[in-house]
Amino acid sequence: MKISIVIPTLNEEKIINQKIDQLFDFCEKNLKRYKWKVIVADNGSKDKTIKIVEKQKEKYPNLEYFCLKNPGKGLAIKKAWQNYLADVNIFMDADLATELKFTIPLIKGIIEEEYDLTIGSRYHKQSQCKRSLMRSIYSKFYNLILKILFNIKLTDTHCGFKALSKSAVQKIIPKIKNDGLFFDTELLVLARHYNLSIKQIPVNWMEEEGRETRINIIKTALKYLEEIIKLKYRLL
Repeated sequence: MKISIVIPTLNEEKIINQKIDQLFDFCEKNLKRYKWKVIVADNGSKDKTIKIVEKQKEKYPNLEYFCLKNPGKGLAIKKAWQNYLADVNIFMDADLATELKFTIPLIKGIIEEEYDLTIGSRYHKQSQCKRSLMRSIYSKFYNLILKILFNIKLTDTHCGFKALSKSAVQKIIPKIKNDGLFFDTELLVLARHYNLSIKQIPVNWMEEEGRETRINIIKTALKYLEEIIKLKYRLL
């Protein structure tokens, strides 16, 4: 059974070395029964991220990487899955904000329970999540809009901690048009539209102290609203 773990990166020179070590330590201890690979999918870094990853490649044979010229989280993930498609296809944020032990139920949801997708939810009743009040309010309002427009009854659509089966990747990914942050939302909306099964799992999630966000909430919200309207018309 093959597992790929994609880490999309953009200017992560401050953390990528430590996070790769942390992820490999976890995988080597907990994924011994699988054939696994970690792919750093860089989308336009201008700093030393890729140079650091190249050095880490010397230490970890299971590490692969590539660098795209243009920014785009969705584009990076799609490219990784085109080149490294596995039985279980995971992506997680570069800061590893979700505690890695939850990778196990993410995998089991696909392999043992035969779901098409398993996704981490920071707002599951059993989750422990530490984030700003403004971001929590924004997330809950956003998920409410998706519930109204698309009947998406999920508590957290854009947590960067998801897994897809091989068949789900093959069916959904070619249909996703967004190459940026809206990728997560479009992925789940299309999965529901095509009647794929989705399991939410509780996670422990914590923003790293001192880590500056690159996301302007107001600007991003307006962009997401535009993308939601376009997607709604597409599916009609």
